[in-house]
Amino acid sequence: MESVWETTAQKPGFDALDGNKSTHVLIIGGGIAGILCAYQLKTAGVDCLLAEADEICGGITKNTTAKITLHHGLIYDKMIRRFGEDKARLYVEAQTKAIEEYARLGKEIDCDFEWRDNYVYSLSDRNKITKELAALARLGVQAESASAHELPFPVAGAVCVKNQAQFHPLKFLYAIAKDLPICEHTKVTELAPHIAKTNHGTITFQKLIIATHFPTLNKHGLYPLKLYQHRSYVIALKGAQTIGGMYVDESDTGLSFRSYGNLLLLGGGGHRTGKKGGCWQELEA
Repeated sequence: MESVWETTAQKPGFDALDGNKSTHVLIIGGGIAGILCAYQLKTAGVDCLLAEADEICGGITKNTTAKITLHHGLIYDKMIRRFGEDKARLYVEAQTKAIEEYARLGKEIDCDFEWRDNYVYSLSDRNKITKELAALARLGVQAESASAHELPFPVAGAVCVKNQAQFHPLKFLYAIAKDLPICEHTKVTELAPHIAKTNHGTITFQKLIIATHFPTLNKHGLYPLKLYQHRSYVIALKGAQTIGGMYVDESDTGLSFRSYGNLLLLGGGGHRTGKKGGCWQELEA
């Protein structure tokens, strides 16, 4: 399986670690999170080094649907009820600032950055849509009820948030990464206080950022014991209808839609690893 992003972007290459090195901040993981951490640190004048076990952007990042949105599900009504309005508002502010930063960088990089409306739809529960619209209004987010008429099936309702975005993640990240201190094929095999042992030498550091998809350090919350892997699938379809907005089902087992050029990116079939799910068959059907 090839990623549509991978086949339409030119990847820079990086050497493996050669002997022992020292850095102020070590970043483990070369996906979008790790690369953006390294970029921000280097821009701020902080000495840093990124270690990637394989090649940068080789996992989730190259297989993402690449939507940039503050509304990735019907999350805000739940967030207000569970954590309170103040914390939900902080989350909105963080997401909004992130979108603004992507937009700023997207002006400088040829990465197919486009402003799009984002829709979260429900197939059967209009009440969820109503509650989410009320929650977004409380948080100062401009949102509106929508029919999601572009979709090839009827929905009970949708929440539309305008001025969200989509982009080509690998064009974006490869441009940012090319001048960063990155070691590919450098697998961290053991962590001790201020020391990381790798398959090509030892890295000493003052601060550590773990930006792997699944945390590798079993402390500060025991997250590896609490988390589980979840898988979903994306196919790129030629000759399908054009979708102007970005769409996602509020259900974890629903479908995601967005267009890229003449392709329709259809995502879904999600399931917990080891358990049954829709998989590729659902998307192909």
